[in-house]
Amino acid sequence: MYRGLAQPFAAHSHRHYVIGRVEEGERELDLNGSRVRIVPGDLIAFNPGDMHGCHQADDALFAYDSVTIAAEVLDGARLRFPRRDDGEVLRAFDALLRSIEDGGGAEMLEKALFLASCLDAGGEPSAVPAAHEASALRVFAHLCGHLAEPHAIAELAAAEGISEYALIRAYRKRFAITPLQHLMSLRVECACGLLSEGAAPADVAAEAGFADQAHLTRVFKQRIGTTPAAYRRMTAKEGIQA
Repeated sequence: MYRGLAQPFAAHSHRHYVIGRVEEGERELDLNGSRVRIVPGDLIAFNPGDMHGCHQADDALFAYDSVTIAAEVLDGARLRFPRRDDGEVLRAFDALLRSIEDGGGAEMLEKALFLASCLDAGGEPSAVPAAHEASALRVFAHLCGHLAEPHAIAELAAAEGISEYALIRAYRKRFAITPLQHLMSLRVECACGLLSEGAAPADVAAEAGFADQAHLTRVFKQRIGTTPAAYRRMTAKEGIQA
C-alpha cells in the first residue's frame, strides 16, 4: 500500500505481475509507449516486462493499493488493462485484499489466480483446452464427494496434472466460480439440508466440513442471511425441506 506520494516514477519494469487500484490522486501513466490518465477507482495491471512510469496529474497526493504475483504462477498470461466499470475485477481485487489482511492461507492463492483470470487477455472461453474443462468437471465431482475434507487449489491441480492457474481458468469457465468458493457453497447447501432435517448446528458444522460452529454461522449468514439455528427453526416450523 502506497500513500501520500507526489514524486514521479521513471520508466521501469518488473519481473513479476503487479495489480493495483488507485485510491487517491490522478496520474498520467506511460505504459509500453502509450499514455493513459488513471483516476481513483481505476484498477491497473502490469505484466512482467511492461515498461511503465507515471507523474502526478492533479494537486492531490497519490495513493494506491497493489499486489504482486510471481511470473511463473500465471503460465505466461498477458493481463489486460481493465475498464473503469469492471465490477467483477474490482470485487475480485477487494476479496484478495481481505484475504491478505486476514493472514492469507490457501484461499489467498486461489483469489489471486481468480483475479488474474478476470484480467487475462487470452482468457475467453474458447482459449480453455477441452482437457482442462474435463479436469474442472472431475474436480467438481471430487469436491462433491469429499465435502468435509480440507482442500487446496495446488493439490487439486496437481492431481489433474495441470497448473493452478489452468485449473482456475477452466473451472471459472464451467462454473463461473473458483473451486474453493464452490466448495463453500456446496457445504452451505449441505448444511441447509441437514438443518431442515433437524440436525443441531454443531453436528452440521462437523459433517459439512466447517472448522467449527462459529465458522458455520459466519459463512451461513453471509450466504443465507440468517443463522443456522434460525434456519433450522424456520424450516421445521414451515415444513420446508432444503
